[in-house]
This record gives sequence, C-alpha cells and structure tokens, in this order.
Amino acid sequence: MNASRIKFRIWAQGATDHVGHRTYLAQLLPHMQACVDPAFEVDFHTTTPSVTTVHALSEFRFSREVIRNAIRAERESYDVFFMNHFQDVGLYEARASVNIPVLGLGETSLLHACTLGRKLGLLAINHAFIPTHADQVRRYGLERRVAGIRAVNATMADWMEAFASPEKKAELEQVFVREARRLMDAGADVIVPTGGIPMMLFGAPGAHVDGAPIVNGVTVVLKAAEMAVNLRRLGAAVTSRVAHSGFALPNEKTLDEFLSHG
Repeated sequence: MNASRIKFRIWAQGATDHVGHRTYLAQLLPHMQACVDPAFEVDFHTTTPSVTTVHALSEFRFSREVIRNAIRAERESYDVFFMNHFQDVGLYEARASVNIPVLGLGETSLLHACTLGRKLGLLAINHAFIPTHADQVRRYGLERRVAGIRAVNATMADWMEAFASPEKKAELEQVFVREARRLMDAGADVIVPTGGIPMMLFGAPGAHVDGAPIVNGVTVVLKAAEMAVNLRRLGAAVTSRVAHSGFALPNEKTLDEFLSHG
C-alpha cells in the first residue's frame, strides 16, 4: 500500500444492478457512504445481468465475477475487496487469488452476530436459499451457534416494491417479525437477515424483535473492511497461505489461464 495516499479504497461488489434494483440501491448506496470513515472511500460495483433468479447457475455466474473483480481490484490498487452478497459465492477462491483482504457479507455478518448473543436465527428472502445458508453455517463451523433458518419467501419484485411502498414494507415486515419470533422460540437471541436487501429494510440502527437485535451486515462488513486495512497497516496477515488452508496464491500460469479461460 502507498502510505502517501490520502484515502484507502474499498471495492464493494454487488450482485445487483441500477435498473432491476434501483429502489434498493437508492437506500443502500447513501448508507454505505455515510458509514465509511474519512480515511476511506467505497466504490460500489454492480453486476449486469444481475443475480435476480434463485438458482445455482446464477450464483455460479456471480462467483466468477467475484473472483475476476477481486483480481481487478488488487491490480487497480484497491486496499480491500468485499462482496455485498450473503451467499459468499467465490469468497474462498477470491481470497486465494489476491494479496488484499477479501470479505464476504455472509461470513462477516455471522461471525459478528456471534458476539451479540448465544444463538443466531437466520432469515432468508426466499425458501430456495435455505440449503445454501445451511451449507454456509457448516462451512463456517457455526452449527452449535445457529438455532434455525427460516424465510420470508417473497419475490424479488416484492422486495424492490417494499423500498418504495410503506404499505408493502409493512406487509413484509409482518412476515419477517413472525418468522423471527419462531426462530426465537427455537432459541435464537440474535436475528440475521441473510442479504443486504432485508438488512436495509429491517436493520435500521437499534432495530430488534422483542429484544433480539437485527444485524445489519452491510454496516458490519464495511467497518470490517476498514479494520482489515488498518490491521494490515499494523503488520497483521491478510490470510493464511499454507497449502492445507486452501488459500495459497496461484502461480502466474494458473492465474493467466483463469483470466483467459475461466
């Protein structure tokens, strides 16, 4: 990193675009800008076509964008990269490809949520994501910290409408609170909406359900990105590079083949 630079640069990678998700981005982007400290600047990058279908192929396509853009971010002298997509697709591969810190909305939100209570309740935007989130819980070793995973099960059109319509937001919030209480009945004392969309709708400062805090992971991952940069400046490691970590950096041949053919 160049110590003479005035600001440190954060690359925020979204799975959204300015057309299909404009009502969400109209709330998300000012929130991001308000969160960053003066020493940092955040650039939000969209994805076109965006991830609007609930399918493994869409997630696979976005994972490629994550990896390629993490490499681009490093080459363009960004200090840290994070993906604003809870499923964290491509997270480990991106982390194994660059020397700058790489964070995922899902992993960062879940690990932070563990500091707030004993048991987490995850609330998805659609039932189709529940298996993916269950895989994430296992991958991060959090099985004993998660009380359950439920879903609001609305369409993307419903969620986008909720950012523009108080009536639609109230309709979804009623379902959100009902499902959160079911998670609390199962033992959850912290509620984690599994995506930037429900986080921005229901994760306002101080938001809670009957005392269980609602985690706004967008805020968390931004501040974690800043912390990762500051820790690196103090000499902290970016990530493990031992072979069995899975995060060893690629040689030039491997990297070139991915960029040319991946």
